[in-house]
Amino acid sequence: MFADELAAMMARTPLSKVRVADLCARCGVERRVFYYHFKDKYDLVAWMFEQDRAAAAETCVPYTQEFYAEAHRLLWVRRDFYRRAFEEDTQNSIERYLLQLSVEANEAALKRHLGVAKLAREHAFEARHFAHGNVGCVIDWMRGSFAATPEQLAAFMFMCMPQTLRAAYDTLANSKR
Repeated sequence: MFADELAAMMARTPLSKVRVADLCARCGVERRVFYYHFKDKYDLVAWMFEQDRAAAAETCVPYTQEFYAEAHRLLWVRRDFYRRAFEEDTQNSIERYLLQLSVEANEAALKRHLGVAKLAREHAFEARHFAHGNVGCVIDWMRGSFAATPEQLAAFMFMCMPQTLRAAYDTLANSKR
């Protein structure tokens, strides 16, 4: 309910201008109901992203090119919402959330693949570097600065993935099959 109403509000209003009190009023609930589920409006946006990501995982094996193509397709379906969400550059913005999520996923994949508890500096850099490039390219794509289909975007992502990280993703994908 909150997600649907937030998307409707953001069709006309930037996220920075959306107030939780207004969102709750439109949903017919008290603010405490919202805060029972979410820390703030940015947490709701992150939850919406996670729902799209989980939907992609229902039909595709995570860490595969097909999974990322499906995840990108789901982002594209709600591109107007995500474009508005990516306009925010605050501490809790979706861009920062995706960057943190991507870095953590890359680090976890590399740690598991390499069998280490702590990454060497070069592997930690690889995880961060790829996350920054990948998230930046997805945002550019969502904003219309880079033309590609979701499948092409996923293919480009895998084509540019560093060799060690690619091996780590392959290892994880194979373990989930």
